[in-house]
Amino acid sequence: MTKPNRFKYLPALLLVGGVGVASLNNACSSSAAAQAACGSLDVTSKGQATLKAYADAAIALEDAAVKVEAKFMAACNAMNTDLGLDTSKTTAKDACGVLNTYVAAQLQAGVKVDVSFNFNCSVDASVQTKCTASCQVSASCDVSAKCEPGKLVVDCQGTCSASCTASAPSVNCKGSCNGSCQAQGIQCSAQCDGACTAGFKGSCQGTCKGTCDGTNTTGTCAGTCEGECTASGSGTCTGSCTGGCTGGSVACSGSCNGTCTYTPGSASCNGQCNGSCTGTASAPRCEGKLDCTGSAECNGSCNAQAQATVNCPPPAFTINVVGNAKLAAAIRAHAADFGAALNATIALKDPILDLAGKTVGAIQAAGDIGAQGAACFSASLAVAAQASVSINVSIQASASVNGKASSS
Repeated sequence: MTKPNRFKYLPALLLVGGVGVASLNNACSSSAAAQAACGSLDVTSKGQATLKAYADAAIALEDAAVKVEAKFMAACNAMNTDLGLDTSKTTAKDACGVLNTYVAAQLQAGVKVDVSFNFNCSVDASVQTKCTASCQVSASCDVSAKCEPGKLVVDCQGTCSASCTASAPSVNCKGSCNGSCQAQGIQCSAQCDGACTAGFKGSCQGTCKGTCDGTNTTGTCAGTCEGECTASGSGTCTGSCTGGCTGGSVACSGSCNGTCTYTPGSASCNGQCNGSCTGTASAPRCEGKLDCTGSAECNGSCNAQAQATVNCPPPAFTINVVGNAKLAAAIRAHAADFGAALNATIALKDPILDLAGKTVGAIQAAGDIGAQGAACFSASLAVAAQASVSINVSIQASASVNGKASSS
């Protein structure tokens, strides 16, 4: 179930010990140092197996944080381009700072900006399953018996007895699409990119039938169109949308760029089956809570590894900008990418904070790690610190479209 997350400034909670903004080169070098320091751990030892899970989680989260930072830089520079602002900045902090300064000035001038998104991220829980089994060092976990009811899935190429979920850059979908659906005549409660027959609100490059910034019209509209848009619209649509519907979960019969969930019945499934699969199937994996005995450190690090695989398709969003049509159009045009980066930031910040706060004593409680393990932990903690700096940049960048002041 998705929960709405208000798009607002999030305090800089993740900075570690006065570390400055990390560069990509620093991030890569810290990961390489950790991989070198941890490469020869004895994973048959409980202590070093626990440490290996921690090190792998730190490296995976740092990589994910750097990628999210890059997404913010791209989204902010794209909006800066549309607004005629400086697009020469090569970091998320600077690119989004340009946008933040512009929006803050518009707010001072009386423009109203209100943006919100739904949280719709998912993780590959099979990563946690594999990690937990390795970290225990003992008999492997019985995933089928220990998985949360209804959360056991298999990769299926055949007939699925329950719902089937397919994820790909673009899949043919006849079901619920969580992402962007390209189809004709669909109900679209998220962003409709095309023509809308009724209940439209947004920017319209065609004929606007209704009101334009509150004034009745049946022609072109340079502001916010409410009513019907005959072509090239970008906004919400409660009527029939012809084109693409981006964000949220929408009934789709077309091409889905995201995750498509459907109950195939006798039809074939080429995705994740939440029941029994008749045909070619992978080993079952758990996408919910896995109740396997293991140390708290193992479970925490393995959960963090799974969080690093977070997938955030374009979310449902609402945009209300009054007084600056150009800004409204720029935000709508790139809100899907910006919202996906925001949601990934929300998903990553807590596991990164947890790893950055670990002590060597917590790892040693699981078993002796030796001198090599101590060196591995030190290098891995540096990686976690770099990840926290990187995600903090994204937290500050997330404030840009509402023009909130960021702190240092």
